[in-house]
Amino acid sequence: MAIIVIVDDDPTIRMIAGEMLRHEDYAVVEASDGNEALGVVAILPVDLVVLDMLMPNKDGLETIAELKVTHPDVRILAISSGGQMDKEMLLRTALAFGADEALPKPLHADSFAETVARLLAAPAMKLPAQRAEASAG
Repeated sequence: MAIIVIVDDDPTIRMIAGEMLRHEDYAVVEASDGNEALGVVAILPVDLVVLDMLMPNKDGLETIAELKVTHPDVRILAISSGGQMDKEMLLRTALAFGADEALPKPLHADSFAETVARLLAAPAMKLPAQRAEASAG
């Protein structure tokens, strides 16, 4: 059973996304910010991190950057409503930082489940430097 961490500072988003994923028979762990998520990934064999971009303490971009260094095989699905920012620009930035996929909020059950299943079936995206190291090794 795949282990998925849902990271969002909004407990309602965590609850709704968690229920959607539990309905698909995934194991779900919730975290309220990037620091909590990194703590979970450090102790559990996490397959996927569903990661909000705008959070206190450690935001999504900082978390993506750290995950790509410490756990490059964990897949990352960036999510965002954009807040005061343009959500499309924010999600494009998340992809540039190394997220494997990005979805705008609100999450829709069908597209969310389809994206999660696709990510779990594929290897995590490697950043250019990691791709070069993998092909050289």
